[in-house]
Amino acid sequence: MYDQIEITSQFPILNRTSPSGSPLIYLDSAATALKPQCVIDAVHEMLSQHTANIHRSVHFLSDEATDAYEGTRDIVAAFINAEPNEIVFLRNTTEALNLIANNFDRKGRRVISSYAEHHSNYLPWTDEVYRLSLNAAGQIDLQELQRELEKNDVGLISLSQISNVTGNIIDIKAVSVLAHQYGAKVLVDAAQSAPHLPIDVLELDCDFLAFSGHKLGAPTGVGVLFGKAELLEEMDLFLKGGSTIEEVSADGTYIPKNAPWKFEAGTPAIESVVGLSKAITFLMNIGMDEVHASFTQLSQFALQEIQNKLPAGCIVGAVDKTSGGPFSLNFKGLSPHTLARGLSDRYGICVRSGFHCAQPLHDQLCVPASLRISFWIYNNEDEISKTVDGIVQLTDIISR
Repeated sequence: MYDQIEITSQFPILNRTSPSGSPLIYLDSAATALKPQCVIDAVHEMLSQHTANIHRSVHFLSDEATDAYEGTRDIVAAFINAEPNEIVFLRNTTEALNLIANNFDRKGRRVISSYAEHHSNYLPWTDEVYRLSLNAAGQIDLQELQRELEKNDVGLISLSQISNVTGNIIDIKAVSVLAHQYGAKVLVDAAQSAPHLPIDVLELDCDFLAFSGHKLGAPTGVGVLFGKAELLEEMDLFLKGGSTIEEVSADGTYIPKNAPWKFEAGTPAIESVVGLSKAITFLMNIGMDEVHASFTQLSQFALQEIQNKLPAGCIVGAVDKTSGGPFSLNFKGLSPHTLARGLSDRYGICVRSGFHCAQPLHDQLCVPASLRISFWIYNNEDEISKTVDGIVQLTDIISR
């Protein structure tokens, strides 16, 4: 197991105090993760020493910026066991999912998704979409999936690997095996899984996979789309403009660049992309197996604290937290926003309240809104205990 104190020391924001005077306890990593010093330093260096546009000029600053940008593609590819030409840099998971929704040719065939999806994997699928329901364990029903696939009219299956509400993990490998038997492709929303699980796109045998840099310690403004090389080459441009075209004629006809560059229109978030390389290197140096093991241990401790100290049934969804994502909690008659504000103002604890961009899932579970606790590599058991104790104290105060 990695050295918790050493890892925590790499995140400078954790040295500050909250407005309440208490030390900062940050448990909102499912929304965005804190940034380690190596990422901050890399962004500062790019801005102060290597500012230039990429792929355009032939001066030395442009060479340096381009090398740093393209070097990140190699690092991301290694992180998920892909090839560099299968890595597209976009703004975030949302943009990546919309790119596939708008540009992947399903040839008129249906999409299968689920009711458990983040809005970014819900709203793009507006036509011919079938949504899988969830069983009592928070899992999709593979038999239901197979029944739909047997209709032989499914072009794409798009699912989150880890729910950002319940933390349940979908068996993407099993989905891929089924999908490919019937000629369907698989798109994975890995926004919540990339920071916590080792990801191997060859092992998963998915066709597309997307995640956001900011959820694994990189700056905002950069996301990753993986696509199998042959599928990316078949797809048309998402945005038309600078960097996407080899040749343009006066009448507006054009020859696009090859993938992945034909999808990276305009000047990208160069500093954020370089920050992504440092964030991923930071995680790879720890080891994603170690990250996953530590996360699982902390999840089990959190489950025990919640079950021992909070009302029965307050956990939204299934309660098996051996390897999943965040905990979402609901307390009958109590606003999660009031609890979140109280945790912040009284104790310096940052959590999330609301639908977590997954309102249909809350509706399916008959939960009006929830309080979400999500942790990462810089959190520890003491912070979990203080948070649960804070919820106990606040619920007692509010209920009087």
